[in-house]
Amino acid sequence: MKNMTLTGTTEWYLLTDCIEVLEGELISRNFFNYAVEYVANGARVILYTEDEDFVKNIIEFTNSKLLEKKISCVDDWFKYMKLEPFQITEKIWIDPKGRLDDKDVTVVKMRPSAAFGTGDHPTTILAAKFLAQYLMSNHSVLDIGCGTAILAIIAAKLGAKKVTAVDNDPVAVEVAKEFVKENQVKVDVILSDLTNNVDGKYDLVVANILTPVIMQLMRQIHKVTHTGSLLIVSGIPTKDDLVIRKYFESKGFEILSEGEMQNWRAFAVKIC
Repeated sequence: MKNMTLTGTTEWYLLTDCIEVLEGELISRNFFNYAVEYVANGARVILYTEDEDFVKNIIEFTNSKLLEKKISCVDDWFKYMKLEPFQITEKIWIDPKGRLDDKDVTVVKMRPSAAFGTGDHPTTILAAKFLAQYLMSNHSVLDIGCGTAILAIIAAKLGAKKVTAVDNDPVAVEVAKEFVKENQVKVDVILSDLTNNVDGKYDLVVANILTPVIMQLMRQIHKVTHTGSLLIVSGIPTKDDLVIRKYFESKGFEILSEGEMQNWRAFAVKIC
């Protein structure tokens, strides 16, 4: 896991006229340490990274404009990151410092790093809310595109009988294993491109990934589900709502719930 140096980190100020595209691309690459500021002519996104090639690639891929580059001190960088415990559902709290002790709520320890965020992104919150709503104690759960494995950890803490988390990024897999250990839960974390290395059927599948990857997952979802399995998908820009909805309808899947937060959509679906 990459940690920020004591001297600070580099801030890259990007201007975009389509925040959904830029933010979606960052999330698809498991990059979460950024801030969004809305300005008159679009949105300004601040990336915190020393990887100049990564920034150049993002700018080119998303047709963004670099406004400024500067070195920030630690305090400046952390002002964008929630370091105090925060609530993402009625009974689920994220604790970046690992000090919250409340037996009446589910607490997930998720310390910040320069590679991953703390779990306060709208797509994570939407998926977590549906997990809390639909997960039953006898469910087996598969978290696809797990990143830090925050959703898998939540599922385990909520009492799922079996939890597996997969990601196609070896770094994400190692980070996920660290967080699973810190939270003292049983989650099998494996390297897999979607369902390629996954065996068995699951009662609930959660995927906080982008629309194109969700569409890929849909073509192989029956490999890891059975009739009656639940599917929670998040990471869908509002502009893709109709595309996803029509696909569910074409497959005969039943939409149980849907949610929206800051131009992101999520669905809870029953596999029929």
